[in-house]
Amino acid sequence: MANENQKKVLDNSALVEAINDMRKEFKPETQNKVINLALRATFLVPAIIDKSTQLVADADNHVNFQEKPQVKFLLITHKERGTFFPVFTDGAELAKFKSEQKFQGFAMRFADIAALTERTPNTAGFVINPMNQSLPFTKAMLEAIKNTLAKAKKAREEAEKAKSGDEPSHPNITVTTNK
Repeated sequence: MANENQKKVLDNSALVEAINDMRKEFKPETQNKVINLALRATFLVPAIIDKSTQLVADADNHVNFQEKPQVKFLLITHKERGTFFPVFTDGAELAKFKSEQKFQGFAMRFADIAALTERTPNTAGFVINPMNQSLPFTKAMLEAIKNTLAKAKKAREEAEKAKSGDEPSHPNITVTTNK
């Protein structure tokens, strides 16, 4: 479960409010607000730590026992939409999540969750607050967001280049006449 520090540190109330507003009135402005707030958010992701001990050889080929913790993220399955990583906006939302396995909530940024989702086969995406607002981010949505951010970054870089004088801000056209 999430510890008290995580509950105090995470404040995604603006995101939760934006999700509720978007549900009341779905339009591009409300959707963009949710996406922009989610991109800057840190979430709690339920996971199980397996502290297994393994034999590990050092540089001199001496074998030692070392604790090699592994993290296993929990998944939820929707019978029509597929398998998702559940992510939570705060400790209160995480507490609503029930599992037969003992888990902890790990604080992760949106970009890290998106990367984890991208690298995990057989997952459809992740879902914010699946026990309440239940807002899914599918792999296709994450790819579209990534492409939009890449285009915006490229446009900003080109604007900075033009402003700093690395490139002419107007085309270099020479007009000649044949007289």
